[in-house]
Amino acid sequence: MSWDEWEQLKKQALEKRSPDDAPETETETETETETEVAVQRMDRIRHAIDGFLDTTVLVPLVPLDGGGRGFLTADFGGVRWIHAFTDELAAANFDAAQGAVHTRRDFMAVRGWRLLDVVIPAMARPCGVALDVGSDDDGVLLPPVAGIVPDAAAVDSGAYGSGGRPW
Repeated sequence: MSWDEWEQLKKQALEKRSPDDAPETETETETETETEVAVQRMDRIRHAIDGFLDTTVLVPLVPLDGGGRGFLTADFGGVRWIHAFTDELAAANFDAAQGAVHTRRDFMAVRGWRLLDVVIPAMARPCGVALDVGSDDDGVLLPPVAGIVPDAAAVDSGAYGSGGRPW
């Protein structure tokens, strides 16, 4: 899901009309239907996030330049994305998509809530989670926005400047 889609869904959910308001025109009916679809999609997203919070994911460990090991990450669009996988097969699919087959990879098992509530705020920069990337349509991006990460780490809450996009 892109940043713009996320912002549009939030806006549509907030603009949801009350059920007592009867549509006066066909355009209003279409807009109401679009709003209902947006609200349903936001509900599905919220359900997915809630499920992620209670899930243990595997985060690949990679060597760091200064020594030691850290989480596998990638920078894209001004955001650092922590790669997390629901299982080793999903990680293998990612490796295959990258053209880098690993015979052995070390992982750290981490609860989803710990990634979002502890690790991401400690990163001191916009950071999200890329879950099961490279797994065809199963990949999910959890961007650093309010409602997913703590407000102190959310780019839309002003944590990184004006509250606008950092990129």
